Amino acid sequence: MRERLALWLVLFWVLGSAGRTCADATLSGRYYSEGSGSDGIQPNTSVQHYPGLREALFDIGAEVYRYEYEEPGIMEQEGMFYGMRLGFTGRNWASGSLEESGADGGIMFRAEGRLAFGQVDYDGGIIDFNTNTVTPYSMDDIDDWVFEGRLLLGGDRLHHSALHTIYAGIGYRYLNDDSSSDPAGYERESNYIYVPVGYAFDSRIEEGWSFGFGAEFDLFLVGNQKSYLSDVNPAYPDIDNCQESGYGCRGSVRFQHKSQKGIFVVEPFVRYWDIDDSEVSIETIGNLYEPANETVESGISILWMY
Repeated sequence: MRERLALWLVLFWVLGSAGRTCADATLSGRYYSEGSGSDGIQPNTSVQHYPGLREALFDIGAEVYRYEYEEPGIMEQEGMFYGMRLGFTGRNWASGSLEESGADGGIMFRAEGRLAFGQVDYDGGIIDFNTNTVTPYSMDDIDDWVFEGRLLLGGDRLHHSALHTIYAGIGYRYLNDDSSSDPAGYERESNYIYVPVGYAFDSRIEEGWSFGFGAEFDLFLVGNQKSYLSDVNPAYPDIDNCQESGYGCRGSVRFQHKSQKGIFVVEPFVRYWDIDDSEVSIETIGNLYEPANETVESGISILWMY
């Protein structure tokens, strides 16, 4: 598990570094033009630059949220998660001279990722595969961590200083839930691949305070649940269960202050998943499957965008 966590940390760092490099390269080309200075370039101050509408925008920030997971009638987990977010947004149609170019929309590309850690409490039961009976059981302070990465492509429409964006893309979510320190616990890995389709609104692109929101539907493509039952008993097999149906949705409200230096964002959010029963894995200890489940993550992000 430590090796997988190290790999995700490296991927998360690479995403942030790549986004920062792209942002620096794009912005350096945008804000300077040829001139008569000793170095051949000078700041281009002949056009107006909109803080909320840049060719390249990098964001970094923190998030905290409450995590609630339930398999109805079977078990539930809840706890707090703390993490960070990185993102890069590119808009090659957006320039500082929108009045001259007459541009009012174009293509948007975004790459984003998040990594969070938390501890959850378990309330449910444990099954005895020999007698097929369930005994009520609870566990506290189970270590969890989650990684999520997304690539989005969309279309922008600028109307009366407000920005409207419709987008779609591909997303991957990984959750590690490790209760193996408890005699009755074991490590679980959850993998989702999904297609996000959404709409985002920003009330103004000029300097000052503005309001925005986002709404998204997540089309679940496929999932896999890996349960390391051998953590409980070496005689038990480790199980892979494929999930083929479900959906997700998410929404957020943004309060943001724009300046020439960057954008400060406070963003309450909620993320929801509803996943159906998995396929059945036929094993010597029984026919095992991942029950239908629901996940709710509700919290707040604080971001700096530049």
